[in-house]
Amino acid sequence: MKAYACALLLLGASLAHAESALTKSATDLMAQAQSDAAKVASLPENTKVDILRKVGAWSEVKTSAGKGWVRMFSLKPESAGTASSSGSFASGMSSLLNAGRTSNSGTETTGVKGLTKEDLARAQPNPNEFLKMQRYAVSKEAGRAFAQRTKLSANHVDYLPDSFVGGGSGGDSNNNNNGTTPGMMGM
Repeated sequence: MKAYACALLLLGASLAHAESALTKSATDLMAQAQSDAAKVASLPENTKVDILRKVGAWSEVKTSAGKGWVRMFSLKPESAGTASSSGSFASGMSSLLNAGRTSNSGTETTGVKGLTKEDLARAQPNPNEFLKMQRYAVSKEAGRAFAQRTKLSANHVDYLPDSFVGGGSGGDSNNNNNGTTPGMMGM
């Protein structure tokens, strides 16, 4: 009986590595896990891919068009929209075998934790960190070139009204920040 259980566990572990997914929308298959890498192929919506590994916000995949990298956000589970909501044996075994493991690649996150009004009210300015952050700024031209190369489009987002951020000096009623830097008001 123990031998049978071990064999079943090993079978499940090997199946757990063969994860399939579909592309959520048309996306590019890249040669490397970088936005500015060479494009291997264009994948249409609902293209089946086999996920080989995940690094940061990227998944290395194998498709009929070749092998390369796509952003994790561009993929959905192959079983998405099917009747089974409990998941497959392979995904269950993968969860079991990977329990307690966390990624420490330090590349980037694939989710965002929201901030509450209380979080914003407790926030304190940190001028030194702000100055460090400014070192990563790029020119408008470099930003536009990157956006064009990666097929991004501009979206205008208004500043939050003062009443939302606790009546601070975050801008006037016209959502104008009066020449101050967002996040550094009152400094």
